[in-house]
Amino acid sequence: MHLIIFSKLLTPRIKYIFNFIFKDILKAEVEFTGNSQYFLQSENVKVSYGDAPLADELFFKNSSLLLSNKLEDISPKTTTFGEYSVPFPVKDSLLPFDVFAASFFIVSRYEEYIHQKKNEDDFRFSKSYQHKWKVLDRPIIDEWALILKSIIKKKHLNFKFPEKTFTHQPTINLSAVPHAPDGFINRTKFAFSTVFSKENNYISSKIDRLTGMAVDNESVLDEVNKMLANKKIKPIYFIDFPNVPLDYLSSNGISRALVDQSVGLLRPCASSKEKAGQIREGILKIKKIHPEQVNLISQQLEVLKFPICYLNLIGAGITSDYSMGYADHAGFRAGTCTPFNWYDLQLEKVTPLIINSYCLTDHLFEHKPIEAARKTLKHYINAVKVVNGSFYSSWRLRSLSTHLKYKKLKTIFNEMLNDAGN
Repeated sequence: MHLIIFSKLLTPRIKYIFNFIFKDILKAEVEFTGNSQYFLQSENVKVSYGDAPLADELFFKNSSLLLSNKLEDISPKTTTFGEYSVPFPVKDSLLPFDVFAASFFIVSRYEEYIHQKKNEDDFRFSKSYQHKWKVLDRPIIDEWALILKSIIKKKHLNFKFPEKTFTHQPTINLSAVPHAPDGFINRTKFAFSTVFSKENNYISSKIDRLTGMAVDNESVLDEVNKMLANKKIKPIYFIDFPNVPLDYLSSNGISRALVDQSVGLLRPCASSKEKAGQIREGILKIKKIHPEQVNLISQQLEVLKFPICYLNLIGAGITSDYSMGYADHAGFRAGTCTPFNWYDLQLEKVTPLIINSYCLTDHLFEHKPIEAARKTLKHYINAVKVVNGSFYSSWRLRSLSTHLKYKKLKTIFNEMLNDAGN
């Protein structure tokens, strides 16, 4: 037995969000039909989405968002649902709002597309509807999915959803430090390429050394490997490369420390002028550091602009991205803790790019008292555990060093490993 979904009009948006909720989150098998007779004769669990029910199936009234194929500037009306607000209110439906339109609006980052068309400035968490609706701190789509699961099981007692388990994977980022080449001419070229590049991390790494804040990547990687030796999890490492030729990168120490680890490209969209070809250069550097890496993955911890960044990632062959979050604020930017395929609202199609959303970064803990940091950490771990989702967080490698300045961050990281049960 599986779920059969009826809608008179089966748009790409409808198929995408129903598949995401029922297949990706709830792990159920889904069938779509626009044939009412076939639907009514089916012995499977019936769910209809439209203006009115056909019979006694589970009926959810639609709003107009998922029937459209246009990107329009909308300001969703809201209604109260428990302790928070929800968009797209409807009447004569199993829920007082169109849960599928609401989920699509959030996970597609519809509002960010509109923002980018009208503004040049960054999209801040405070501008998001989730912040206004007081749901940014919870994986709200996964919570709604559990409500739908409960509704289905109440009517169909024998229908069983496959089990889903909580997973935890931290991401750790570091900057690769170039080495100066031999020869006066080569050294001069190197100096100009590092000193005068706005997108380089070379100068900041030099300042860190002068101020005593620098850490040795290789030694900290060894420490982290020892820290995780008895854990079930393996982090993903993202490397930020300086804008220098491939030959200026020294790979031996990092390569040794990252054997059998997953490695990806950090800051692929650091420049607003970034092209897929430039991202491919970063991928070549990844392969020099870590030749065994097969799947191409990335993480952008600065401004994430829609849709240009993701389009360039796809063009460069990136298959999985860990950029969906707010680097300066805790929360679920896409409203979910379940990995999902990015939906391109300009082309109205599902893309092959898998999005993995993080909800915390170590930046958030830097200026918090340790007890406040622990409270925040526990809230987000529990929020993901309740829905059996995937808990992702982002950490700088230096935060996990033995340097006194990072003692609190390393403590929080260790507590996260214990609290997340890995």
